[in-house]
Amino acid sequence: MFTRTLLARTVTACTMAALLTTAACGGSGGATSSASPSGTAAPTANQAVTETFQHFFAGTTDADHKIALLENGQQFAATIRAQAGSPIAKSTTATVGSVSSTDADHADVHFTVLFNGKPALVAQPGSAVRVDGAWKVTASTFCALLTLEGNPPPICAKTSPTPTA
Repeated sequence: MFTRTLLARTVTACTMAALLTTAACGGSGGATSSASPSGTAAPTANQAVTETFQHFFAGTTDADHKIALLENGQQFAATIRAQAGSPIAKSTTATVGSVSSTDADHADVHFTVLFNGKPALVAQPGSAVRVDGAWKVTASTFCALLTLEGNPPPICAKTSPTPTA
């Protein structure tokens, strides 16, 4: 079994990976798909948020993409890059249990972080924000995971916490 410190480090590494992958996904604020200018269905806000969280936490997502998927990602670039190469980060994925829109540009999310396909952090509360049309993992969600690790970067002291469920 994981020790608390190892689990926290693993969660942090996974979180960074997932966030960076998903930021490029945009979405509509509605609950149903609509046709995009190209004629294909645009993802709903819930689908776009889910994809963002999955990509951000995916160990296969490169650091630059994770930075793009995270709100104020450049402020976390050093942390994300430092963790990107770890074996723990590379084995991380996430599933999204629920997405609840709080308004057109904000959503509450419950997600599970998996390591090597096994749940490590179940039903974690988090949030997403739409910035310039793209859904991103909020800085507060990422900071909550970094805090579990026990060594959050100084920027997390300036970030409001993700509400707990």
